[in-house]
Amino acid sequence: MAYTVKECFYTLQGEGLNAGRAAVFCRFSGCNLWTGREADREKAVCTFCDTDFVGVGPDGGKFATAADLAAFVKRRWPAETPAGVRPLVVCTGGEPLLQLDEAAVAALHAAGFEVAVETN
Repeated sequence: MAYTVKECFYTLQGEGLNAGRAAVFCRFSGCNLWTGREADREKAVCTFCDTDFVGVGPDGGKFATAADLAAFVKRRWPAETPAGVRPLVVCTGGEPLLQLDEAAVAALHAAGFEVAVETN
């Protein structure tokens, strides 16, 4: 499967169980509830989304394999990681489960990441 990522960046998780924890956010392109076009917002299932998930941004890309995706995510994690800190990737979107599959999760795990998913 090929993967299309809008953006990918290192930050702190701002909510939930992992609030305050360092993470790489991998924002997948596409959503099943809205096209992302303002002209379609009124008839969308989700009318409140504030996320730009359309296409590929400057910090995103298209990846032919799960291993390519995992390598891309890993490059966003700082080289110097304190002892005892397990890298976390938050897969979000749009709707990440339109693309995130078993191969991608396995590749991210193999790259040393714990995987969290933010889905609709």
